[in-house]
Amino acid sequence: MVTVVPPEVHWFYAEKRPSAGAVAEQLRQSLWFVRLQEAWVSPEDPTRKEPPFRYRGYWRERTFEIEFEPRRYVILRAAEDLPKVVEALQHSLGVGPVFSYVDEENRMVYEWRWGDREARWQELQGIPRYQRLRRLDRRGS
Repeated sequence: MVTVVPPEVHWFYAEKRPSAGAVAEQLRQSLWFVRLQEAWVSPEDPTRKEPPFRYRGYWRERTFEIEFEPRRYVILRAAEDLPKVVEALQHSLGVGPVFSYVDEENRMVYEWRWGDREARWQELQGIPRYQRLRRLDRRGS
């Protein structure tokens, strides 16, 4: 039996924002729960009260960044493709990423979106410095 974290206390879905440190702990626990035990995350700015929130992550000597606005989007950025981290976030969020691309800093980027997918897709297509843009929520993409 798989236990799902209730939305009211989930690091992404909760309406009330605990401290940045508490969110980091919830995020770490959610990654560990889906078997990414070696992952560690910490807030970029522990005093930030308004979104977007950014967390630095480490996993097996690799670094990544998670940016999110609660109940709107999550963006994962890394110097290399980290499919295990993508999979862990997918399990934690309950859905897969919607877009992937390589950004202007040559980082692999995955985005999860709620509610503004079409507008964001149009926006991404208009940014020529983003390479290998893929839409992942449609078959054949």
